[in-house]
Amino acid sequence: MIIIEPAIVGLFILIAMLITMIAQCYIAHKYTESFESHLPNCKYIIDNRDIYQHAGLIGKLIRTGSISMVLATPKLFIWRGLAKAEEIHNFPPQKRRILLCLLTLHFTLLLALVLSDFLFPTT
Repeated sequence: MIIIEPAIVGLFILIAMLITMIAQCYIAHKYTESFESHLPNCKYIIDNRDIYQHAGLIGKLIRTGSISMVLATPKLFIWRGLAKAEEIHNFPPQKRRILLCLLTLHFTLLLALVLSDFLFPTT
């Protein structure tokens, strides 16, 4: 039986998280305004932009993450009156795919890190 060192598993997950975070920073820095331009009447996005526009890269990361959440759960935001269905439907598919892939990667890697603690306990 092969013995897997828990620290190695955690290290691989943390490296993957770091690479994903670097990609998220690049995309947020370069394309946040472009993403927001596709949702000009979305109250949630407008409010986040007003709050975080002077927060630098951290603000852009928060704004990009909030756009990802709107695209991931559109019915919730439409139901609450925070987004328009037409705008979400007309969001460019390639940009939607980028944002949703990043969101999925972040959640998956976080779950993997949490589960690795239970699957490979260090006693």
